[in-house]
Amino acid sequence: MLELIFSAIGLGLMLSLVFIGPIFFLLIETSFSRGARHALTLDIGVITADLVCILVAYFASDDLVEIIDEYPSFYRITAFIIFIYGIFMIVSKTKMRIEGEKKIISQNYFKTFLNGFLLNILNIGVVLFWLVTVISVRNQYPNPYKFTLYIGIMIATYIGIDLIKILLAKQFHHKLTQNLANKIRSAVGVILVIISVFIFMQSFKKFNKFDQELERSGYVRDSLKIRK
Repeated sequence: MLELIFSAIGLGLMLSLVFIGPIFFLLIETSFSRGARHALTLDIGVITADLVCILVAYFASDDLVEIIDEYPSFYRITAFIIFIYGIFMIVSKTKMRIEGEKKIISQNYFKTFLNGFLLNILNIGVVLFWLVTVISVRNQYPNPYKFTLYIGIMIATYIGIDLIKILLAKQFHHKLTQNLANKIRSAVGVILVIISVFIFMQSFKKFNKFDQELERSGYVRDSLKIRK
């Protein structure tokens, strides 16, 4: 259980760093210029979109989870995707502004919530990220209770970090330069590359287990033939 908790917290912390982009800076800018309530409303919209993606990915990934169990090579494909994304984060620069961001933050709280929701859920990268994440977590924790607990802890950690960003926005708003943002993005990219290597190595363990199952099933069939 402790492994589940620490893993979920770790992923929540990682999410707060991986999603360093226009929404990240928009959240801080909103807290600084419009106040914590508007920033929190925007954040709730973004997180609601995340939850919708998680639910859709959970119910849509049943067949994919079974395929991955049968073909462990999918771990290598996942590792490759994470590796490419990590390299992309290292070599690319983050965007600190969104076009028309002044229109996104409305005086109306509902519109601000809706804009945050749409801004996140219409991002295909976010949808694919949650699909891969849900599949990985379901593989590790197939029990529905443990899966729900894992996702709950992860989202709670993510929200907690966002609240800290909102509350401290005025303190470090002027310190968040383009250069610093690029350095943080590159550091996260390096971490993702390292994670991809671990996932790639994990695929060999899955292959070994898969081979053992095949050998055992073959042994059982041979034993039945001998008995006959």
